[in-house]
Amino acid sequence: MLTKSLLLPAVRLRGGRTHSTISMAASPLWTSAKVFAACNGVGLGISLAKDTHTHLDLIGTGAFAVAAYSVRGPTAASQTSAMMVGAWATRLASFLFCRALGHRDGRLEGTTKTLSGCVGFWFVSFLWGAVVFLPHALGAGVTKEAGGKVLRRSGLALFGLGLATEVLADFQKFSFKRNHKGFCDVGLWGVSQHPNWFGNLCLWSGVFLYNAPGLSLPRLGLAALSPIFLGVLFGAQASGALTPAVELAQARYGSDPRFSSYLASTPLFMPRLVKWLGALARGLVGQGWAPEW
Repeated sequence: MLTKSLLLPAVRLRGGRTHSTISMAASPLWTSAKVFAACNGVGLGISLAKDTHTHLDLIGTGAFAVAAYSVRGPTAASQTSAMMVGAWATRLASFLFCRALGHRDGRLEGTTKTLSGCVGFWFVSFLWGAVVFLPHALGAGVTKEAGGKVLRRSGLALFGLGLATEVLADFQKFSFKRNHKGFCDVGLWGVSQHPNWFGNLCLWSGVFLYNAPGLSLPRLGLAALSPIFLGVLFGAQASGALTPAVELAQARYGSDPRFSSYLASTPLFMPRLVKWLGALARGLVGQGWAPEW
């Protein structure tokens, strides 16, 4: 009954009775799951047919934009949430696709060369999408405008800061790599070893806060899985527990004594608040681009 109540929004009928007016197949949560399943299924088919990495992020991240368009509730808040998610997904998918055209990601080398590797990768991609998308999908099930202006504004602010951090971090590293062969420690990369992931966690935490008003306690707890899942995922990736990112970085830059100093003095994932905001502000006004050597 709890699962059904999470999937099916109910409306009040005459006499005080409630009745679900939307079938499970049409509920926002179920619709978003089907969108992610379809998109990742297409990605799996391409991976099985051709050994290429260029479509991985385009489809995996682009699925969020498709889902955001497909799952839009009747309220202005839900429409705004859809624009937030859609804008983020479109920007990131486009950036990652363009990057993949000229750079093969060594962290995924060999992953999609076998049937089990392909299925495993795209299943994880589906799981990532379905879980991270929960705040918006559940918020779309709210049929009446709810209060919570403080949460809405806080969510928008955190989303904006997170998106700015992710975009700026991507641009700073991209610009750095065009002219340097060493590791990137400019701007936001000087206050966190993975500021793009930190920005992603912030913006999805913002989506969660923005959609929190109007959610029942069980739905709120389910929506909270999104930022919790991302925090665990990024922590595992940054530490090397999930991908060979640490080993690859050591192989590339381990001979540089500055790299050891950078690792020892720079937070792995979560930057210090004052340094993060300072680096973000300097980056947005065009300062703080030189390597901190």
